[in-house]
Amino acid sequence: MSSSSKVVEEQVLKDLNVERAFKDMQYLVDEIGERLAGTPALSKAAYYIEARLREAGLDEVRIDRFKIYHSYPITAELKVLYPEQRAIEARPICHIASTGPDGISGELVYVGPGRYEDYKGKDVRGKIVLADMTWDPARPEKARIAAEMGAKAIVIMNWGPDEGTYIQMGAIKDVWGNPTPETFVKIPQIVGVSISRSAGLHLRRLWEKFGKVIVWIRAEATREWVYAHQPIGRIRAGTTKTRYFIIIGGHLEAWGKTAICNSSGNSLVLELAGVLAKHKNKLKKDVLFAFWDGHEIAEAAGSTYFVDTHFNELNLYGVAYLNVDNVGIKGTSIPLLRLSDPLLLDFVKPIVEEVFETSAIKTLYMYKGGDASFFGVGVPYVSVYTGYTEEELKKLNYATLSPWLHSEEDTIDKIDRDLFEKHLKFYTVLAIRLANSEVLPYNAPRIADKLLEDLRSLNIAGKEPYFTGVVELAEKLKNLSLELNDYAEKLRKRLEEEASAADRYREAIEITNKCLVKVARNLIHVLRTVAGRYEQDPYDYTFVKKPIPRLYIPVTKLSELAEDTQEFMLWHTKLLREKNSVIDSIQNTIDFLEMALPRIKEKI
Repeated sequence: MSSSSKVVEEQVLKDLNVERAFKDMQYLVDEIGERLAGTPALSKAAYYIEARLREAGLDEVRIDRFKIYHSYPITAELKVLYPEQRAIEARPICHIASTGPDGISGELVYVGPGRYEDYKGKDVRGKIVLADMTWDPARPEKARIAAEMGAKAIVIMNWGPDEGTYIQMGAIKDVWGNPTPETFVKIPQIVGVSISRSAGLHLRRLWEKFGKVIVWIRAEATREWVYAHQPIGRIRAGTTKTRYFIIIGGHLEAWGKTAICNSSGNSLVLELAGVLAKHKNKLKKDVLFAFWDGHEIAEAAGSTYFVDTHFNELNLYGVAYLNVDNVGIKGTSIPLLRLSDPLLLDFVKPIVEEVFETSAIKTLYMYKGGDASFFGVGVPYVSVYTGYTEEELKKLNYATLSPWLHSEEDTIDKIDRDLFEKHLKFYTVLAIRLANSEVLPYNAPRIADKLLEDLRSLNIAGKEPYFTGVVELAEKLKNLSLELNDYAEKLRKRLEEEASAADRYREAIEITNKCLVKVARNLIHVLRTVAGRYEQDPYDYTFVKKPIPRLYIPVTKLSELAEDTQEFMLWHTKLLREKNSVIDSIQNTIDFLEMALPRIKEKI
């Protein structure tokens, strides 16, 4: 980092005010609290944030209003009919198929976390499944799998301590964002209720002891279109005329008292927006701040709407999306770095180590959650928050985001002030360094390596080496990415040695950045989606966690089928077409780099 950049960073950090951020947090938690899309509480929060952004002096401030497919909880009852009679407190999950006043009854089957493998040897057709609340898979994916397996209802017990009585709220609409004609029919048609951890363990013990448990459920929730209120603010770069921009956001819609999820994130983004606005004349890229509505129940409808309505700008100029959520949870200590891909790993990880003063960082590739609406368009995703140790997670039954999440217990005392301050400093430093990087800080060989790794693992998994030709193409891309990285490093070094070099090498910088962007746009969706560039995968979809998801599905299907069957031939055709889509993305990237790299070499 140059001395001038360091001075800018120090000036901005000096102006951060944790007390001011906590004042915003206190208002959002205590004066507003639970704020669901379409309610007066959400509108109140949106207008408060709009006023604070205007007060901070951002260049553009607005509230976007648009319709989202939403749901409100109405009522729920759960009774054990056999082998005992007992009423259990329950709350309805949103976007369920309501039972009507008569309710439904059926045999209960415990399915653990509710993954595909948890159903092996269990016939749940026409039955009611009991699942643990975990993020593997998340609630909507549990419901999607349960419905696919033929269950008519799902009961989800909370995580946290075994004696816990909190009931976590949520939704099961696995369709990400607003549905289309094709995805609307895929919303799980299943009844669902949430219960406490202690109540769920009682049901599980009955199931284990007697082998048969009969329960009755009545649950109602609406399904309707409501208007979202989504505050957006933008700082225009003060030092250069650039179209590149960074998005910093987190969800505004929230359950319970909202401190962890996500008033802490909202107040951090507000504070960061205000301080960066004060120093906008020192920034080289625009910074856009978003407070997503429709996150909790319509499942990332707000961030998806933003992508749908700003696709071309994001495609051309989006540098990164920084997701701010669940920051400063009391009792956590391990920094968790979540990325869509490895492009920014070498840039972000040292900042995490620097700010949190530890090398004990857990790096994970992001699943389809946490407003990861940018995978298709190919804008790199970054999120950092602290988590529990493995020993603590075991005690909490893997309540990764605390036992208090989405409940009335999610109060401001659950936020650790010192931890919050570290998160605030981290996102500030990251935003400044991203905004002031003349050459985008992407490491292209990293993502090429990941592509090769995944292709090779799929070749091993298949009955035959389906992807040998694709691997050779990816190796060619890797070599070009190394050349691109070499030019990018040379430019960075010259800019660090001589501040005025930016004007002299302007054309080389611009071409290099276009090459780096092209790598991101063409490869992130290959690595992280089944749906591709223009659609959205289901929430926490099992298969987006697999290597090259759109290839993994047909490869694994083929490995299970006899070659002389019709089903094998159908999946073989599917594989060929999906392989062509991957080849097309790789070849387009190669073609672009082969045209551009000689121009960079000429201009350096």
